[in-house]
Amino acid sequence: MLTLSRSRVMGLGLALLAAGAVLYFWPRPEPGVQEAVTRRVVEMTRAAEEKDVGGVMEAVSERFRSVGGGWGKKEVRGVLASQVLRGQWVRVFMTNLEVREVSPTQGDFQARFIFGRSQAEKVQDLAADSVLNAWLIEGTFEKEEDGEWRVVRAKHRSLNPADLL
Repeated sequence: MLTLSRSRVMGLGLALLAAGAVLYFWPRPEPGVQEAVTRRVVEMTRAAEEKDVGGVMEAVSERFRSVGGGWGKKEVRGVLASQVLRGQWVRVFMTNLEVREVSPTQGDFQARFIFGRSQAEKVQDLAADSVLNAWLIEGTFEKEEDGEWRVVRAKHRSLNPADLL
């Protein structure tokens, strides 16, 4: 029969604690550009669906400029806030996300965003009982000095239902 002294049990416990701390604090590799931009777009989509304007705006750079529209961050916030206050949409779906690495600190993206007044859980069910608005958004994310990825440029165009198929 194996007997363990109190000091051996304490030593074993400390060794396990130390091993756990090493694993927890071990440096993790930073995600690549494609993964970082994809995560950010997904976070923004979730925040939009939760009608969290601040959550969406956290990923928009102070340097943001829309292509062709002249919008800055302030105008984007105003449009989002007005949509939330009017209750124009209930569900937000993102489809066809494409991300291309431009440099280690810059990535371009393109995605379709479908906004619907519906309780549908899947994008396939959305059209059956909903009023839809869809947009193709193309833009550029950059990794800023604080290490956060934020959108710095974007352009959008409205999609008609035939474009979604």
